[in-house]
Amino acid sequence: MTDRNDRPVPGADGLRARVGEARDALGRTAEEFAGEAGPGGRARDKAAELKDRAGERTTEAKDRVQERAEEAKDRAQEKTAEVRDRAQEKAAELKDRTREKTAGAGDRAQEAAGEARTRIAGAARVLGEKVQDRTPEPVREGTGRAVAAVRGRPGVFLAAGAAVLVAVLVARRRRGRC
Repeated sequence: MTDRNDRPVPGADGLRARVGEARDALGRTAEEFAGEAGPGGRARDKAAELKDRAGERTTEAKDRVQERAEEAKDRAQEKTAEVRDRAQEKAAELKDRTREKTAGAGDRAQEAAGEARTRIAGAARVLGEKVQDRTPEPVREGTGRAVAAVRGRPGVFLAAGAAVLVAVLVARRRRGRC
């Protein structure tokens, strides 16, 4: 015998075997459904779901931690740059103040040197006048001739100055002042 599609129709034994296979398959499927629907199956499903959620949360937490770490790194770099800039500004200010103080000290030193020159020149003038007043006339005349002779020649001028000094000391000794 054949069915409408021209396939052979199995006999009673074949039908029994197919029914047995169908029962076994149906039993396995029912057991699977029962396992999934039962407490153990639901627990496995819940555990898998929780595991998936935990993985997602872990990934999210890891991402947040990385973002915060990058933000902290950026803030630290900004602060470092700010501190470096402030330090450079302070160093420049200190350098400027030091330069101003140094310039001021140089100016004060020049002023003091000018005042000292003025005082020394005044003291030399007074001393020259005293020497001239106390120097005998013949010595003064000789000194004048010596100065005229040595003008423009510093070596001779120094020798003449030493001679004048000797003459002054000799004159003082004669007067009894040394």
